[in-house]
Parts: sequence; structure tokens; C-alpha cells
Amino acid sequence: MARKSREPIVQSEGRLDIDPETTQSILARLRRVEGQVRAIARMIEQGRDCHSIAQQMGAAKSALERATVQLMASSLVQCIRPNKDGEFDQKEVARLTDTFVKILG
Repeated sequence: MARKSREPIVQSEGRLDIDPETTQSILARLRRVEGQVRAIARMIEQGRDCHSIAQQMGAAKSALERATVQLMASSLVQCIRPNKDGEFDQKEVARLTDTFVKILG
């Protein structure tokens, strides 16, 4: 998703600050996931069939992964910045790559 806000993503005191539009989008996705998880719990309590429950679990997982990708994509500019020589910190690149692999792998 392209950023419409002209305000930069900035990091202060170890905290990720992303533009308000992206923040609201991610929070909306997370609220939907929260609702899906509550619905799954009700389905289990009601003794619904395993196929329906598993299908809803897959949908919740996919929605959470989409929120994660959106968060990571919006923070890339913050995580990897060229130094004064125009080079990238290869340790940070490796760290970010490992994070993507763990989350999405």
C-alpha cells in the first residue's frame, strides 16, 4: 500500500512511529482478527465441525500475516537506512531478513 502521508516514519527512543493512516489500517486489521478469534472460540464451544473451524483459523492467520506485512513494509525505511557513505548496514539487512523469514516462513 502506498503511503499518502508526507510525514516520514521516524524512530525515537527505540519506538516505531508510523504514519497515522497506516496505523489505523493495521489496527483495523487487528480488530478484525480479534473478532475472528472470538468467533472461532464460540465455534469450538458450540461443537461446530472441524473443517469450518480450521477454515476460520486459516482466515485469521492470513489476516494477521497481512497486518504483519503491512507493518514491516511501512517500517522498512526506518529499519534500513544508508550510512553517510551511502552503504547499508549488512547486519541490519540480515536481521530484517531473518525477521521476515521467521514471521512469514
